[in-house]
Amino acid sequence: MNIFKQRIILAFGVVIAVFAIASGCAKETTLDTSEMTKAYFEAWMGQKHPGVKPSGLGIYVLEDTPGTGAPISDNDYYYFVDYTITDLEGNITSTTSKKISQRLGTFNESNYYGSDIFLADKSYTEAGVLDMMKGMRVGGTRKAVIPGWLNVVKDYSTAEEYEKNASASNTSAIYTISLVDKAPDIITWEIDSLMRYVAINMAGVDSTKYGYYCKTLKQPTDDKTFSSDTNYYIDYTGRLLNGHVFDTTIEDTAKVHGIYSPSKKYAPMYVNPASSGDSYKNVTIASNSTASGSTVVDGFAYCLANIRHDEKVVCAFYSGLGYGYSGKSPVIPKFAPLIFEIEVVGGSDLVD
Repeated sequence: MNIFKQRIILAFGVVIAVFAIASGCAKETTLDTSEMTKAYFEAWMGQKHPGVKPSGLGIYVLEDTPGTGAPISDNDYYYFVDYTITDLEGNITSTTSKKISQRLGTFNESNYYGSDIFLADKSYTEAGVLDMMKGMRVGGTRKAVIPGWLNVVKDYSTAEEYEKNASASNTSAIYTISLVDKAPDIITWEIDSLMRYVAINMAGVDSTKYGYYCKTLKQPTDDKTFSSDTNYYIDYTGRLLNGHVFDTTIEDTAKVHGIYSPSKKYAPMYVNPASSGDSYKNVTIASNSTASGSTVVDGFAYCLANIRHDEKVVCAFYSGLGYGYSGKSPVIPKFAPLIFEIEVVGGSDLVD
């Protein structure tokens, strides 16, 4: 056992003794979970960060580098943040940083690394995290210790309520958070980002559906779209707005972008529009004509419903036609516009 842990245990023991003395003639003293959790945390703070006082609901700010951008306002509901989280012993438990992941040996080329989005709502984001971000400006970085009873997604009114409902499963943590950007309306932010991407990479293309853009890269041999009883094969590559490739049917593309997996079969996918009836949302794709089909996100399905014979297109759409708030961790982040390059490479006569 190291000296630091011995000191914590000793300090914790002193706290317990104080409670016992305070109980007077009582033969047995029992601390409830919330009291024990708080006693241990305060003992740790006293040993590790003496002199640091709590603020707000009871977080402990260790470092604060003010930003030069706009401050968080009451109208802002979405925070774009970079973060690293450690436990009280300094072990990194989560990070958005590619460099830190590489250093830890946990980096995976196919995963997304970059800013996450926190909602300014205790129903979605830890109360202590929102408390530590109060007053931050864009470009600022803050490091704080968040006690376990505040490291929860709960909406209580007072610090006392959080402490009272503390659980041994709620672990304390040290957060280092950088505020990259903020927005009151995520959909407006997405559409603006998508329009900037389209202006640079898909010049001259207008939206044909809200939040959806499509540009032809190779002209079709037939101006008609596929009928509901015609099956065909496609190759595709999926990207984020920053160019990160998260999926592809093309082996060379997977190798170039570092997402190749020897266990995956790289081959054109079989499209079955017949299952869709009059609704593009039910288009399915499969590895071959005999495999069970899987539905795809609405933006991808809409593109397939409108693609023509031998055509190659690039379609871009906002997360409302993609994976929305949840994203598809760890590959696709929350509220992420998506870009798919899709090419029709054969009809139903292509050999499986």
